[in-house]
Amino acid sequence: MAEGVLPAFAFRPAVRRLGVVAPAVLRSWPSIVVLLVLGPAAFYALVARNAVTGVKRGSDFASFWVGGRHVIRGLSPYPALDSLPAVADRITFVPFVYPAPAAFAMAPLSVLPFAVADTLFFLLILGSVALALRVLGVTDWRCYAAAFAALPIMAAVAVGSISTLLLLGVAVAWRYRSTTWRLGAVVAGLVVAKLFLWPVWIWLVYTRRLKAAALSAAFGLTGTLGAWAAIHFAGLHDYPGLLSRLTELVGTQSYSPYALARTMGVSGSAAQALVLLTAATLVTVAVRRTPVVRSDEGSFVLALGLALFLTPILWPHYLALVFIPIALWRKTLSVWWLAPLLFWFDGAGWSYGHPIQIAPFLCIAAVPFVLALRRSR
Repeated sequence: MAEGVLPAFAFRPAVRRLGVVAPAVLRSWPSIVVLLVLGPAAFYALVARNAVTGVKRGSDFASFWVGGRHVIRGLSPYPALDSLPAVADRITFVPFVYPAPAAFAMAPLSVLPFAVADTLFFLLILGSVALALRVLGVTDWRCYAAAFAALPIMAAVAVGSISTLLLLGVAVAWRYRSTTWRLGAVVAGLVVAKLFLWPVWIWLVYTRRLKAAALSAAFGLTGTLGAWAAIHFAGLHDYPGLLSRLTELVGTQSYSPYALARTMGVSGSAAQALVLLTAATLVTVAVRRTPVVRSDEGSFVLALGLALFLTPILWPHYLALVFIPIALWRKTLSVWWLAPLLFWFDGAGWSYGHPIQIAPFLCIAAVPFVLALRRSR
């Protein structure tokens, strides 16, 4: 037997021991305080200090802030294609690449000094995590502590990304799934803010929420065209090329299935086709063999998983969305609330194209979605 390779039955005793040990650990107050409170508190205090002092280096929010200032003046927030570097640097490469409405959404903060705006945004994205869990019906404070201790949330807060706002948006979409106008507006905002969430709109169609889907499409199209019209459609023509170039520069440095395919020597276009084919196969099998996928909860979880699977760029903070299936499955602390802590096996933020870093990341990310589907059944 090759070193490090174990048969499936070898994991069973370990799983049984985990089932005995984990509850005892969860009941131990000292271990919970150290693991879930003190360390993360020190981390967030450091991030707060950087926000208050206006540190821009490596900040996604800095690109939002600059983008918002540009659109206020009627200018394009996008970099010129020929200005992009040949090789992306993980700290300094933070161009604004979101659809135009995202820049306008940041405009109110962009009129403030950067340090003030960054501090307010820091508080906003922290609050959005707690509010998202509350919207999903989670009241156990230990679940909140586990979420704030997980790498995806800490990474989102550290770089000032909108991933926790997306988490809140997805939670609100689920909460108001029985409405039409509110659901349509929320899904439109999600897809416009982050294009990879388009499967959530497909979920509306699949579950026959056709009025909400139509309203969502109308809101999204009107908002996008209106925002671009306000800056005289600057950057619209080159936007697809910008996204393509971004995928070339950093897609292989992320943790996506696309990046994993590229590490095997597959070309860019072939890797995207392979990921799409794999996703189509998995969805087809799931729909045919798993009746739960036809339910609201099952299809919603599947749509989120599909969104994360298909995006060619998958950063750790995108995986803040794993708390959606976890919260739908467990409302109180269990060992599965601690599963996202496993992402800390690689805290680098970039995979650098190493399959040994990408593959475990994807496996850990898949666990909450698979378990949520099994629970629904």
